[in-house]
Amino acid sequence: MKGKRAEFLIDLEKLKKQKQKRMDENFADLYDWMFTYVQKEANLREKVRAKHLFRHKLGLKDTDELDAGLHLHFEHWLLFDYVTVVGSRLLDLFVRTKQDKMSKTMLGICGILMVMHLEPVRVNKIEENHILLSPFFKEKNSQIKAEPYLFRPDIKEGDLILARTATIGFEKRIIGPCIVIDQRFEKEAAARLEKKYKEGHEEYRRYLKEYGIDMLKYQKVR
Repeated sequence: MKGKRAEFLIDLEKLKKQKQKRMDENFADLYDWMFTYVQKEANLREKVRAKHLFRHKLGLKDTDELDAGLHLHFEHWLLFDYVTVVGSRLLDLFVRTKQDKMSKTMLGICGILMVMHLEPVRVNKIEENHILLSPFFKEKNSQIKAEPYLFRPDIKEGDLILARTATIGFEKRIIGPCIVIDQRFEKEAAARLEKKYKEGHEEYRRYLKEYGIDMLKYQKVR
């Protein structure tokens, strides 16, 4: 009986790994598809409007060029958080126009990405493939284990960062670039976040979704 039970558990672990592999493949294809849509199909006027707003949030002039790091932040904010003049996000528009071509798995992942937002977390430990994070306003022993997807953040243990995380299959992923708060501005940034946190979960989550990108003004310069 013990042998059969062990065999059953091994089979479950094998199935879990196979499912995770399929999820990762679907996510990789979807990620590429989403950003191709943003680059080639998204409304040009919306992208110009979004870039103007993005610069305004960071106190930049319209003539200021975005460096590679800021452009990466802009692209992810544009897809996941920016609200168009008709009140939709580009990810919502992408799903509406492409859902008939998506697999059920891709649609499920899109649903997860739609509610994703930048969230303040403390870096506890940096491992080879994963980063251990603590939510900024939750119990100290509460911890998130997440693997960066494509972009390995330039961070150290103890840093306060804002990151988008999503559970893809059985594993947590860090999606897109992180905002690393400069220690000189940490108290100011924390006070701003705490004010919204005290207004309640929904208000806090809405604030992070709409204004989390504003924390880039506190970004550490490498």
